[in-house]
Amino acid sequence: MEYEAGPDAGAYPLFGVQPGSLTGNVSAMRPPIRVLPAATVARIAAGEIIERPASVVKELVENSLDAGARSVRVDVRGGGLTLIRVGDDGTGIPPAELRLACERHATSKLDGSDLGLVRTLGFRGEALPSVAAVAELTLVSAADDGGVGRRMTLRDGEVVVDEPAPRTRGTTVTVRHLFQNVPARLAASGRAQTEIAQIGQTMRRLALAAPHVRLALAVEGRLLFQTSGSGDLETALIEVYGQALAGSLLPLGPLEVAGVRAWGVVGGPELTRPGRGQVNTVVNGRWVQPRGLLALLEVAYRPVLPRGRHPVLALAIEAAPDQVDINIHPAKLEVRLLAERAVGAALGELVRTTIGQRPLLLRQPLATGLAALPPPMAIGETRAGYDEQGPIVTPGLPPLRLVGQVQDRLLMLEGPEGLYLVDQHRAHERILFERLATAHGESGPESVALPEPLLLELRPAQVASFARRLDDLASLGFECEVFGGRTFLLRAAPVLPGVLPSPEGAALAGLGQPDEMVATLLGLTDEEAGEGESWRDRLLVRLACRTAVRRGRPLDHPAMRALVEGLGHTSAPAVCPHGSPLLMHMSGTLLERQFDWR
Repeated sequence: MEYEAGPDAGAYPLFGVQPGSLTGNVSAMRPPIRVLPAATVARIAAGEIIERPASVVKELVENSLDAGARSVRVDVRGGGLTLIRVGDDGTGIPPAELRLACERHATSKLDGSDLGLVRTLGFRGEALPSVAAVAELTLVSAADDGGVGRRMTLRDGEVVVDEPAPRTRGTTVTVRHLFQNVPARLAASGRAQTEIAQIGQTMRRLALAAPHVRLALAVEGRLLFQTSGSGDLETALIEVYGQALAGSLLPLGPLEVAGVRAWGVVGGPELTRPGRGQVNTVVNGRWVQPRGLLALLEVAYRPVLPRGRHPVLALAIEAAPDQVDINIHPAKLEVRLLAERAVGAALGELVRTTIGQRPLLLRQPLATGLAALPPPMAIGETRAGYDEQGPIVTPGLPPLRLVGQVQDRLLMLEGPEGLYLVDQHRAHERILFERLATAHGESGPESVALPEPLLLELRPAQVASFARRLDDLASLGFECEVFGGRTFLLRAAPVLPGVLPSPEGAALAGLGQPDEMVATLLGLTDEEAGEGESWRDRLLVRLACRTAVRRGRPLDHPAMRALVEGLGHTSAPAVCPHGSPLLMHMSGTLLERQFDWR
Protein backbone atom coordinates (compact mmCIF):
# COMPACT_ATOMS: atom_id res chain seq x y z
CA MET A 1 0.00 0.00 0.00
CA GLU A 2 1.37 3.41 -0.93
CA TYR A 3 1.63 6.09 1.69
CA GLU A 4 -0.01 9.42 0.87
CA ALA A 5 1.03 12.46 2.83
CA GLY A 6 -1.73 14.50 4.41
CA PRO A 7 -1.73 18.28 4.70
CA ASP A 8 0.15 18.15 8.08
CA ALA A 9 2.60 15.40 7.17
CA GLY A 10 5.55 17.78 7.17
CA ALA A 11 4.99 18.55 10.84
CA TYR A 12 5.63 14.93 11.91
CA PRO A 13 8.71 13.60 10.09
CA LEU A 14 9.31 9.87 10.51
CA PHE A 15 13.07 9.33 11.16
CA GLY A 16 13.78 12.05 8.66
CA VAL A 17 11.71 10.42 5.88
CA GLN A 18 10.25 12.86 3.41
CA PRO A 19 6.44 12.93 3.45
CA GLY A 20 4.84 10.86 0.73
CA SER A 21 7.23 7.93 0.69
CA LEU A 22 8.34 5.03 2.91
CA THR A 23 10.88 3.73 0.43
CA GLY A 24 14.57 4.37 0.32
CA ASN A 25 17.76 3.45 2.14
CA VAL A 26 16.93 2.59 5.79
CA SER A 27 20.44 3.42 7.03
CA ALA A 28 20.14 6.87 5.52
CA MET A 29 16.93 7.44 7.51
CA ARG A 30 18.59 6.80 10.94
CA PRO A 31 20.64 9.52 12.65
CA PRO A 32 24.19 8.41 13.49
CA ILE A 33 25.09 7.21 17.00
CA ARG A 34 27.05 9.83 18.90
CA VAL A 35 28.09 10.67 22.45
CA LEU A 36 25.78 13.16 24.11
CA PRO A 37 27.19 16.55 25.11
CA ALA A 38 28.28 16.80 28.75
CA ALA A 39 25.62 19.42 29.55
CA THR A 40 22.84 17.17 28.23
CA VAL A 41 24.17 14.19 30.15
CA ALA A 42 24.27 16.25 33.34
CA ARG A 43 20.64 17.37 32.92
CA ILE A 44 19.53 13.78 32.25
CA ALA A 45 21.28 12.64 35.45
CA ALA A 46 19.71 15.53 37.33
CA GLY A 47 16.27 14.44 36.12
CA GLU A 48 16.89 10.99 37.62
CA ILE A 49 18.20 12.23 40.97
CA ILE A 50 16.64 15.67 41.57
CA GLU A 51 12.91 15.11 41.43
CA ARG A 52 11.96 18.04 43.70
CA PRO A 53 13.53 20.26 46.39
CA ALA A 54 13.25 17.45 48.96
CA SER A 55 15.54 15.36 46.74
CA VAL A 56 18.22 18.07 46.99
CA VAL A 57 17.87 18.18 50.79
CA LYS A 58 18.18 14.40 51.01
CA GLU A 59 21.33 14.24 48.86
CA LEU A 60 23.07 17.12 50.64
CA VAL A 61 22.23 15.97 54.19
CA GLU A 62 23.38 12.44 53.35
CA ASN A 63 26.69 13.93 52.15
CA SER A 64 26.97 15.66 55.54
CA LEU A 65 26.28 12.41 57.39
CA ASP A 66 28.87 10.58 55.30
CA ALA A 67 31.34 13.36 56.21
CA GLY A 68 30.93 12.48 59.89
CA ALA A 69 28.90 15.56 60.83
CA ARG A 70 27.48 15.72 64.35
CA SER A 71 25.31 18.74 63.61
CA VAL A 72 23.47 19.64 60.38
CA ARG A 73 21.21 22.65 59.77
CA VAL A 74 18.95 23.06 56.75
CA ASP A 75 17.51 26.45 55.77
CA VAL A 76 14.79 26.67 53.12
CA ARG A 77 13.08 29.59 51.38
CA GLY A 78 10.41 29.62 48.72
CA GLY A 79 9.62 25.94 49.26
CA GLY A 80 13.23 25.13 48.36
CA LEU A 81 12.93 26.55 44.85
CA THR A 82 14.40 29.91 45.90
CA LEU A 83 17.01 28.72 48.41
CA ILE A 84 18.28 25.58 50.10
CA ARG A 85 21.26 25.86 52.41
CA VAL A 86 22.80 22.88 54.24
CA GLY A 87 25.58 23.51 56.72
CA ASP A 88 27.49 20.89 58.73
CA ASP A 89 30.48 20.40 61.00
CA GLY A 90 31.85 17.38 59.13
CA THR A 91 35.36 16.74 57.83
CA GLY A 92 35.08 19.25 55.00
CA ILE A 93 36.60 19.17 51.50
CA PRO A 94 40.25 20.12 50.88
CA PRO A 95 40.60 23.15 48.53
CA ALA A 96 42.39 21.08 45.91
CA GLU A 97 39.43 18.67 45.70
CA LEU A 98 36.58 21.19 45.72
CA ARG A 99 36.37 21.48 41.94
CA LEU A 100 36.69 17.70 41.54
CA ALA A 101 33.76 17.17 43.94
CA CYS A 102 31.48 18.75 41.35
CA GLU A 103 32.56 16.43 38.54
CA ARG A 104 30.29 13.52 37.61
CA HIS A 105 31.16 10.16 39.18
CA ALA A 106 33.84 11.72 41.35
CA THR A 107 33.57 10.51 44.95
CA SER A 108 35.65 9.69 48.00
CA LYS A 109 33.13 7.05 49.10
CA LEU A 110 33.97 4.29 46.63
CA ASP A 111 37.41 3.21 45.53
CA GLY A 112 36.22 1.27 42.49
CA SER A 113 36.05 -2.06 44.31
CA ASP A 114 33.01 -4.26 44.91
CA LEU A 115 29.74 -2.35 45.40
CA GLY A 116 28.83 -5.00 47.94
CA LEU A 117 31.30 -3.43 50.40
CA VAL A 118 29.77 0.08 50.36
CA ARG A 119 28.88 1.42 53.81
CA THR A 120 28.21 5.07 52.93
CA LEU A 121 24.85 6.64 52.09
CA GLY A 122 26.03 8.04 48.76
CA PHE A 123 28.60 6.50 46.48
CA ARG A 124 27.90 7.38 42.83
CA GLY A 125 29.28 10.93 42.84
CA GLU A 126 26.28 12.43 41.04
CA ALA A 127 24.58 14.61 43.66
CA LEU A 128 26.59 17.84 43.41
CA PRO A 129 27.02 17.88 39.59
CA SER A 130 23.33 17.03 39.16
CA VAL A 131 22.27 19.92 41.38
CA ALA A 132 24.71 22.24 39.61
CA ALA A 133 23.11 21.30 36.27
CA VAL A 134 19.69 22.66 37.31
CA ALA A 135 20.52 25.43 39.81
CA GLU A 136 23.17 27.83 41.01
CA LEU A 137 25.41 25.93 43.43
CA THR A 138 27.81 27.45 45.95
CA LEU A 139 30.11 25.42 48.20
CA VAL A 140 32.10 26.84 51.10
CA SER A 141 34.27 24.22 52.80
CA ALA A 142 37.24 23.88 55.10
CA ALA A 143 39.06 20.66 55.96
CA ASP A 144 40.97 21.98 59.00
CA ASP A 145 40.58 24.35 61.94
CA GLY A 146 42.62 27.18 60.41
CA GLY A 147 39.51 29.34 59.92
CA VAL A 148 40.02 29.71 56.15
CA GLY A 149 38.32 27.55 53.55
CA ARG A 150 37.38 27.97 49.94
CA ARG A 151 34.25 29.12 48.11
CA MET A 152 33.23 27.89 44.68
CA THR A 153 30.09 28.83 42.72
CA LEU A 154 28.77 27.04 39.65
CA ARG A 155 26.11 28.26 37.20
CA ASP A 156 24.84 25.92 34.49
CA GLY A 157 27.54 23.52 35.58
CA GLU A 158 30.36 26.03 34.96
CA VAL A 159 32.61 27.48 37.69
CA VAL A 160 32.13 31.26 37.98
CA VAL A 161 33.67 31.87 41.42
CA ASP A 162 36.67 30.15 43.03
CA GLU A 163 38.17 32.07 45.95
CA PRO A 164 39.24 31.81 49.60
CA ALA A 165 36.48 32.25 52.22
CA PRO A 166 36.26 32.25 56.03
CA ARG A 167 34.95 28.93 57.35
CA THR A 168 35.48 26.66 60.32
CA ARG A 169 35.87 22.95 59.66
CA GLY A 170 32.87 21.66 57.72
CA THR A 171 30.88 22.43 54.59
CA THR A 172 28.01 24.72 53.62
CA VAL A 173 26.19 24.05 50.34
CA THR A 174 23.81 26.72 49.02
CA VAL A 175 21.41 26.00 46.16
CA ARG A 176 19.64 28.97 44.56
CA HIS A 177 16.97 29.15 41.85
CA LEU A 178 16.38 25.41 41.57
CA PHE A 179 15.18 24.31 38.08
CA GLN A 180 15.91 27.79 36.68
CA ASN A 181 16.94 26.23 33.36
CA VAL A 182 14.27 23.50 33.34
CA PRO A 183 11.01 25.44 32.90
CA ALA A 184 8.81 22.33 32.64
CA ARG A 185 10.14 20.95 35.95
CA LEU A 186 9.76 24.34 37.60
CA ALA A 187 6.16 24.68 36.39
CA ALA A 188 5.33 21.17 37.62
CA SER A 189 6.62 21.87 41.14
CA GLY A 190 4.04 22.05 43.88
CA ARG A 191 3.07 25.05 45.98
CA ALA A 192 5.60 26.18 48.55
CA GLN A 193 3.68 24.52 51.38
CA THR A 194 3.58 21.22 49.48
CA GLU A 195 7.32 21.28 48.91
CA ILE A 196 7.96 22.22 52.54
CA ALA A 197 5.86 19.25 53.66
CA GLN A 198 7.97 16.95 51.48
CA ILE A 199 11.19 18.45 52.86
CA GLY A 200 9.88 18.00 56.41
CA GLN A 201 9.11 14.36 55.74
CA THR A 202 12.60 13.84 54.31
CA MET A 203 14.21 15.46 57.35
CA ARG A 204 12.17 13.33 59.75
CA ARG A 205 13.31 10.19 57.97
CA LEU A 206 16.93 11.32 58.09
CA ALA A 207 16.57 12.09 61.81
CA LEU A 208 15.41 8.53 62.48
CA ALA A 209 18.22 7.13 60.34
CA ALA A 210 20.83 9.17 62.24
CA PRO A 211 19.58 9.69 65.82
CA HIS A 212 23.16 10.48 66.91
CA VAL A 213 23.25 13.67 64.80
CA ARG A 214 21.65 17.01 65.70
CA LEU A 215 19.40 17.95 62.80
CA ALA A 216 17.57 21.26 62.43
CA LEU A 217 15.17 22.51 59.75
CA ALA A 218 14.36 26.23 59.39
CA VAL A 219 11.75 27.50 56.91
CA GLU A 220 11.73 31.20 56.00
CA GLY A 221 13.96 31.82 59.00
CA ARG A 222 11.65 30.03 61.48
CA LEU A 223 12.85 26.84 63.17
CA LEU A 224 10.43 24.05 62.21
CA PHE A 225 11.97 21.22 64.22
CA GLN A 226 15.26 20.00 65.62
CA THR A 227 16.62 16.87 67.24
CA SER A 228 19.01 16.51 70.15
CA GLY A 229 21.38 13.97 68.59
CA SER A 230 21.08 11.82 71.72
CA GLY A 231 21.64 8.59 69.78
CA ASP A 232 18.47 7.08 71.26
CA LEU A 233 15.91 5.91 68.68
CA GLU A 234 12.94 6.35 71.03
CA THR A 235 13.97 9.93 71.80
CA ALA A 236 14.39 10.68 68.09
CA LEU A 237 10.92 9.26 67.34
CA ILE A 238 9.34 11.55 69.96
CA GLU A 239 11.29 14.56 68.66
CA VAL A 240 10.16 13.81 65.12
CA TYR A 241 6.47 13.02 65.69
CA GLY A 242 5.73 14.93 68.91
CA GLN A 243 5.49 14.56 72.68
CA ALA A 244 2.13 12.76 72.36
CA LEU A 245 4.15 9.58 71.79
CA ALA A 246 5.90 9.81 75.17
CA GLY A 247 4.88 6.99 77.47
CA SER A 248 3.31 4.93 74.68
CA LEU A 249 6.46 3.57 73.00
CA LEU A 250 7.66 0.03 73.65
CA PRO A 251 11.20 -1.27 73.04
CA LEU A 252 11.81 -3.96 70.45
CA GLY A 253 14.75 -6.34 70.71
CA PRO A 254 17.54 -6.35 70.14
CA LEU A 255 17.49 -9.64 68.29
CA GLU A 256 19.87 -11.42 65.94
CA VAL A 257 18.72 -13.64 63.10
CA ALA A 258 20.55 -14.89 60.00
CA GLY A 259 23.57 -12.71 60.79
CA VAL A 260 21.42 -9.57 61.04
CA ARG A 261 21.01 -7.48 64.20
CA ALA A 262 17.79 -5.50 64.68
CA TRP A 263 16.16 -3.34 67.34
CA GLY A 264 13.61 -0.54 67.51
CA VAL A 265 10.51 0.92 69.17
CA VAL A 266 6.79 0.55 68.49
CA GLY A 267 3.72 2.39 69.73
CA GLY A 268 1.25 0.58 71.97
CA PRO A 269 -2.22 -0.41 70.73
CA GLU A 270 -3.60 2.97 71.82
CA LEU A 271 -1.23 4.69 69.39
CA THR A 272 -2.16 3.79 65.81
CA ARG A 273 -2.43 5.63 62.51
CA PRO A 274 -4.79 5.25 59.51
CA GLY A 275 -1.85 5.00 57.08
CA ARG A 276 1.63 3.48 56.89
CA GLY A 277 3.41 6.84 56.94
CA GLN A 278 4.92 6.33 60.39
CA VAL A 279 6.22 2.79 59.76
CA ASN A 280 9.97 3.39 59.43
CA THR A 281 12.78 0.98 58.59
CA VAL A 282 16.46 1.91 58.65
CA VAL A 283 19.02 -0.48 57.15
CA ASN A 284 22.69 0.26 57.83
CA GLY A 285 21.88 3.90 58.59
CA ARG A 286 19.74 4.40 55.49
CA TRP A 287 15.95 5.06 55.68
CA VAL A 288 14.45 2.64 53.16
CA GLN A 289 11.25 0.85 52.19
CA PRO A 290 12.06 -2.84 51.65
CA ARG A 291 8.76 -4.04 50.22
CA GLY A 292 9.11 -7.69 51.12
CA LEU A 293 10.12 -6.96 54.72
CA LEU A 294 7.31 -4.42 55.21
CA ALA A 295 4.75 -6.88 53.83
CA LEU A 296 5.88 -9.54 56.34
CA LEU A 297 5.66 -7.01 59.17
CA GLU A 298 2.11 -6.00 58.23
CA VAL A 299 0.94 -9.60 58.07
CA ALA A 300 2.30 -10.03 61.60
CA TYR A 301 0.80 -6.95 63.24
CA ARG A 302 -2.54 -7.04 61.43
CA PRO A 303 -4.21 -9.45 63.95
CA VAL A 304 -3.39 -7.23 66.95
CA LEU A 305 -4.51 -3.86 65.54
CA PRO A 306 -7.96 -2.68 64.42
CA ARG A 307 -8.76 -3.05 60.73
CA GLY A 308 -7.21 -0.26 58.67
CA ARG A 309 -4.89 0.93 61.45
CA HIS A 310 -1.09 0.82 61.46
CA PRO A 311 1.50 1.28 64.23
CA VAL A 312 4.01 4.01 64.92
CA LEU A 313 7.17 2.00 64.36
CA ALA A 314 10.89 2.53 63.93
CA LEU A 315 13.18 -0.42 63.19
CA ALA A 316 16.95 -0.26 62.86
CA ILE A 317 18.68 -3.13 61.07
CA GLU A 318 22.40 -3.77 60.79
CA ALA A 319 23.81 -6.28 58.33
CA ALA A 320 27.13 -6.95 56.65
CA PRO A 321 27.40 -4.89 53.43
CA ASP A 322 27.49 -8.02 51.27
CA GLN A 323 24.13 -9.07 52.77
CA VAL A 324 22.31 -5.98 51.46
CA ASP A 325 21.75 -4.89 47.85
CA ILE A 326 21.62 -1.08 47.95
CA ASN A 327 21.87 -0.44 44.23
CA ILE A 328 18.39 -1.46 43.03
CA HIS A 329 16.72 1.97 43.18
CA PRO A 330 17.97 5.26 41.62
CA ALA A 331 17.27 7.19 44.82
CA LYS A 332 18.28 4.23 47.02
CA LEU A 333 14.84 4.24 48.68
CA GLU A 334 14.59 0.47 48.46
CA VAL A 335 17.12 -2.19 49.40
CA ARG A 336 16.98 -5.96 49.42
CA LEU A 337 18.21 -8.11 52.30
CA LEU A 338 19.69 -11.48 51.44
CA ALA A 339 17.86 -13.08 54.41
CA GLU A 340 14.76 -10.91 54.06
CA ARG A 341 12.20 -13.63 54.73
CA ALA A 342 13.88 -14.91 57.90
CA VAL A 343 14.48 -11.39 59.22
CA GLY A 344 10.92 -10.30 58.38
CA ALA A 345 9.37 -13.32 60.10
CA ALA A 346 11.41 -12.78 63.28
CA LEU A 347 10.76 -9.04 63.41
CA GLY A 348 7.06 -9.54 62.65
CA GLU A 349 6.70 -11.98 65.55
CA LEU A 350 8.51 -9.53 67.85
CA VAL A 351 6.25 -6.62 66.83
CA ARG A 352 3.07 -8.72 67.11
CA THR A 353 3.95 -10.05 70.55
CA THR A 354 5.01 -6.64 71.87
CA ILE A 355 1.80 -4.90 70.76
CA GLY A 356 -0.41 -7.80 71.76
CA GLN A 357 0.87 -7.89 75.35
CA ARG A 358 0.60 -4.14 76.02
CA PRO A 359 -2.37 -3.13 78.22
CA LEU A 360 -4.27 -0.02 77.16
CA LEU A 361 -3.07 2.99 79.15
CA LEU A 362 -5.52 5.44 80.70
CA ARG A 363 -5.27 8.56 78.54
CA GLN A 364 -7.89 10.77 80.22
CA PRO A 365 -7.51 12.01 83.82
CA LEU A 366 -9.60 10.34 86.48
CA ALA A 367 -12.51 12.23 88.01
CA THR A 368 -11.88 13.04 91.66
CA GLY A 369 -13.76 14.58 94.56
CA LEU A 370 -17.45 15.40 94.03
CA ALA A 371 -17.09 14.83 90.28
CA ALA A 372 -16.48 11.16 90.98
CA LEU A 373 -19.78 10.61 92.82
CA PRO A 374 -22.61 10.68 90.22
CA PRO A 375 -23.62 8.19 88.99
CA PRO A 376 -22.64 5.42 91.45
CA MET A 377 -20.70 2.56 89.90
CA ALA A 378 -22.16 -0.91 90.32
CA ILE A 379 -19.49 -3.42 91.30
CA GLY A 380 -20.01 -7.17 91.37
CA GLU A 381 -18.57 -7.28 94.90
CA THR A 382 -22.05 -6.37 96.21
CA ARG A 383 -23.30 -9.76 95.05
CA ALA A 384 -20.26 -11.81 96.05
CA GLY A 385 -17.55 -10.98 98.51
CA TYR A 386 -13.95 -10.14 97.70
CA ASP A 387 -12.18 -13.11 96.15
CA GLU A 388 -10.31 -14.86 98.95
CA GLN A 389 -8.32 -17.20 96.73
CA GLY A 390 -4.71 -16.53 95.94
CA PRO A 391 -3.49 -14.43 93.02
CA ILE A 392 -4.01 -15.65 89.47
CA VAL A 393 -0.56 -16.48 88.09
CA THR A 394 -0.15 -16.89 84.32
CA PRO A 395 2.73 -16.53 81.82
CA GLY A 396 1.23 -13.57 79.95
CA LEU A 397 0.00 -11.38 82.82
CA PRO A 398 1.43 -10.23 86.14
CA PRO A 399 0.08 -11.95 89.28
CA LEU A 400 -3.46 -10.60 89.67
CA ARG A 401 -5.96 -10.73 92.51
CA LEU A 402 -9.61 -10.62 91.50
CA VAL A 403 -11.60 -7.72 92.97
CA GLY A 404 -14.92 -8.16 91.20
CA GLN A 405 -17.09 -7.28 88.20
CA VAL A 406 -17.84 -3.70 87.14
CA GLN A 407 -21.20 -2.97 85.48
CA ASP A 408 -21.47 -6.61 84.40
CA ARG A 409 -18.93 -6.03 81.63
CA LEU A 410 -15.51 -5.44 83.15
CA LEU A 411 -13.39 -7.53 85.50
CA MET A 412 -11.43 -5.50 88.06
CA LEU A 413 -8.12 -6.91 89.27
CA GLU A 414 -5.32 -5.75 91.52
CA GLY A 415 -1.72 -6.31 90.49
CA PRO A 416 1.72 -5.31 91.77
CA GLU A 417 1.72 -2.28 89.45
CA GLY A 418 -1.81 -0.96 90.12
CA LEU A 419 -5.33 -1.76 88.92
CA TYR A 420 -6.34 -3.66 85.78
CA LEU A 421 -9.67 -3.70 83.94
CA VAL A 422 -10.49 -6.59 81.59
CA ASP A 423 -13.31 -6.51 79.03
CA GLN A 424 -15.02 -9.86 79.67
CA HIS A 425 -16.41 -10.23 76.13
CA ARG A 426 -13.12 -9.46 74.38
CA ALA A 427 -11.16 -11.62 76.82
CA HIS A 428 -13.37 -14.60 75.96
CA GLU A 429 -12.98 -13.70 72.26
CA ARG A 430 -9.18 -13.89 72.55
CA ILE A 431 -9.34 -17.23 74.39
CA LEU A 432 -11.68 -18.76 71.80
CA PHE A 433 -9.74 -17.42 68.83
CA GLU A 434 -6.42 -18.81 70.00
CA ARG A 435 -8.04 -22.10 70.98
CA LEU A 436 -9.36 -22.39 67.42
CA ALA A 437 -6.19 -21.16 65.75
CA THR A 438 -3.83 -23.48 67.66
CA ALA A 439 -6.01 -26.59 67.71
CA HIS A 440 -4.16 -28.16 64.77
CA GLY A 441 -1.70 -30.92 65.52
CA GLU A 442 -0.35 -33.92 63.71
CA SER A 443 -3.49 -35.85 64.68
CA GLY A 444 -5.78 -33.11 63.40
CA PRO A 445 -8.06 -30.68 65.24
CA GLU A 446 -9.77 -31.73 68.46
CA SER A 447 -13.56 -31.89 68.15
CA VAL A 448 -16.44 -32.39 70.54
CA ALA A 449 -19.70 -34.05 69.53
CA LEU A 450 -22.74 -31.82 69.84
CA PRO A 451 -25.52 -33.03 72.18
CA GLU A 452 -27.87 -32.73 69.22
CA PRO A 453 -26.85 -32.10 65.60
CA LEU A 454 -27.53 -28.57 64.41
CA LEU A 455 -29.47 -28.07 61.19
CA LEU A 456 -28.11 -25.66 58.59
CA GLU A 457 -30.66 -24.60 55.99
CA LEU A 458 -29.11 -22.71 53.08
CA ARG A 459 -30.46 -20.58 50.31
CA PRO A 460 -30.12 -22.11 46.83
CA ALA A 461 -27.33 -19.66 45.96
CA GLN A 462 -25.30 -20.73 49.02
CA VAL A 463 -25.35 -24.50 48.53
CA ALA A 464 -22.53 -24.87 46.01
CA SER A 465 -20.13 -22.50 47.78
CA PHE A 466 -20.87 -24.06 51.19
CA ALA A 467 -20.26 -27.55 49.83
CA ARG A 468 -16.85 -26.43 48.55
CA ARG A 469 -15.95 -25.38 52.12
CA LEU A 470 -16.73 -28.72 53.80
CA ASP A 471 -13.09 -29.88 53.70
CA ASP A 472 -11.94 -26.51 55.02
CA LEU A 473 -14.45 -26.71 57.85
CA ALA A 474 -13.35 -30.28 58.66
CA SER A 475 -9.74 -29.07 58.97
CA LEU A 476 -10.96 -26.67 61.67
CA GLY A 477 -12.84 -29.37 63.59
CA PHE A 478 -16.35 -28.88 62.19
CA GLU A 479 -17.93 -32.20 61.17
CA CYS A 480 -20.63 -31.23 58.71
CA GLU A 481 -22.45 -33.44 56.23
CA VAL A 482 -25.07 -33.16 53.53
CA PHE A 483 -28.52 -33.99 54.89
CA GLY A 484 -30.40 -33.57 51.66
CA GLY A 485 -31.34 -30.80 49.27
CA ARG A 486 -30.35 -27.45 50.78
CA THR A 487 -29.84 -28.85 54.28
CA PHE A 488 -26.62 -29.78 56.11
CA LEU A 489 -26.05 -31.26 59.59
CA LEU A 490 -23.36 -30.04 61.98
CA ARG A 491 -22.52 -33.04 64.21
CA ALA A 492 -19.30 -31.88 65.91
CA ALA A 493 -17.37 -28.68 66.47
CA PRO A 494 -13.94 -27.73 67.80
CA VAL A 495 -13.48 -27.41 71.54
CA LEU A 496 -14.77 -23.97 72.55
CA PRO A 497 -14.41 -23.30 76.32
CA GLY A 498 -17.61 -21.80 77.66
CA VAL A 499 -19.51 -22.35 74.41
CA LEU A 500 -19.62 -26.14 74.15
CA PRO A 501 -19.31 -28.57 77.08
CA SER A 502 -15.69 -29.49 77.78
CA PRO A 503 -13.73 -30.48 80.91
CA GLU A 504 -11.29 -27.58 80.57
CA GLY A 505 -14.10 -25.03 80.32
CA ALA A 506 -16.25 -26.23 83.24
CA ALA A 507 -15.99 -22.90 85.09
CA LEU A 508 -17.18 -21.07 81.95
CA ALA A 509 -20.01 -23.48 81.15
CA GLY A 510 -23.11 -21.83 79.77
CA LEU A 511 -21.58 -18.38 79.27
CA GLY A 512 -21.10 -18.50 75.49
CA GLN A 513 -23.54 -18.36 72.60
CA PRO A 514 -23.53 -21.76 70.84
CA ASP A 515 -26.55 -20.79 68.73
CA GLU A 516 -24.38 -18.23 66.94
CA MET A 517 -22.23 -20.98 65.36
CA VAL A 518 -24.80 -21.76 62.68
CA ALA A 519 -25.36 -18.12 61.72
CA THR A 520 -21.60 -17.53 61.59
CA LEU A 521 -20.93 -20.52 59.35
CA LEU A 522 -23.76 -19.55 57.00
CA GLY A 523 -22.66 -15.93 56.85
CA LEU A 524 -18.97 -16.46 56.19
CA THR A 525 -18.44 -19.60 54.13
CA ASP A 526 -19.29 -17.84 50.89
CA GLU A 527 -17.48 -14.56 51.66
CA GLU A 528 -14.13 -13.66 50.20
CA ALA A 529 -11.28 -12.83 52.56
CA GLY A 530 -10.32 -9.21 53.01
CA GLU A 531 -6.92 -7.64 52.46
CA GLY A 532 -4.19 -9.19 54.61
CA GLU A 533 -6.32 -12.05 55.94
CA SER A 534 -7.23 -15.56 54.87
CA TRP A 535 -10.71 -17.03 54.70
CA ARG A 536 -9.82 -19.19 57.71
CA ASP A 537 -8.71 -16.23 59.84
CA ARG A 538 -11.84 -14.30 58.92
CA LEU A 539 -14.03 -17.21 59.99
CA LEU A 540 -12.20 -17.75 63.28
CA VAL A 541 -12.37 -14.07 64.23
CA ARG A 542 -16.09 -13.86 63.50
CA LEU A 543 -16.81 -17.17 65.22
CA ALA A 544 -14.93 -16.16 68.38
CA CYS A 545 -16.70 -12.80 68.49
CA ARG A 546 -20.24 -14.12 68.06
CA THR A 547 -19.98 -17.05 70.45
CA ALA A 548 -18.15 -15.26 73.31
CA VAL A 549 -19.87 -14.21 76.53
CA ARG A 550 -21.85 -10.99 76.17
CA ARG A 551 -21.32 -7.75 78.05
CA GLY A 552 -24.01 -7.28 80.67
CA ARG A 553 -23.78 -10.91 81.84
CA PRO A 554 -23.19 -11.26 85.59
CA LEU A 555 -20.33 -13.67 86.35
CA ASP A 556 -19.46 -15.60 89.48
CA HIS A 557 -15.93 -15.74 90.86
CA PRO A 558 -14.97 -19.10 89.28
CA ALA A 559 -15.99 -17.83 85.83
CA MET A 560 -14.09 -14.57 86.30
CA ARG A 561 -10.97 -16.40 87.43
CA ALA A 562 -11.26 -18.83 84.51
CA LEU A 563 -11.45 -15.94 82.03
CA VAL A 564 -8.36 -14.27 83.50
CA GLU A 565 -6.44 -17.57 83.62
CA GLY A 566 -7.34 -18.37 80.03
CA LEU A 567 -6.41 -14.86 78.90
CA GLY A 568 -3.04 -15.07 80.62
CA HIS A 569 -2.15 -18.15 78.56
CA THR A 570 -2.77 -16.44 75.18
CA SER A 571 -0.07 -14.85 73.06
CA ALA A 572 -1.75 -11.41 72.91
CA PRO A 573 -3.64 -10.88 76.18
CA ALA A 574 -4.06 -7.12 75.64
CA VAL A 575 -6.07 -7.07 72.40
CA CYS A 576 -9.01 -8.98 70.95
CA PRO A 577 -8.82 -10.75 67.55
CA HIS A 578 -10.13 -7.57 65.88
CA GLY A 579 -7.18 -5.64 67.31
CA SER A 580 -9.29 -3.69 69.83
CA PRO A 581 -7.99 -3.24 73.42
CA LEU A 582 -9.35 -5.55 76.11
CA LEU A 583 -6.99 -4.76 79.01
CA MET A 584 -6.57 -1.37 80.69
CA HIS A 585 -3.93 -0.56 83.29
CA MET A 586 -4.08 2.21 85.91
CA SER A 587 -0.63 2.38 87.43
CA GLY A 588 0.12 3.00 91.08
CA THR A 589 1.90 6.20 90.04
CA LEU A 590 -1.25 7.46 88.33
CA LEU A 591 -3.35 6.71 91.39
CA GLU A 592 -0.84 8.48 93.65
CA ARG A 593 -0.94 11.54 91.42
CA GLN A 594 -4.74 11.61 91.18
CA PHE A 595 -5.25 11.24 94.93
CA ASP A 596 -2.32 13.52 95.74
CA TRP A 597 -0.71 10.96 98.04
CA ARG A 598 2.49 12.26 99.57
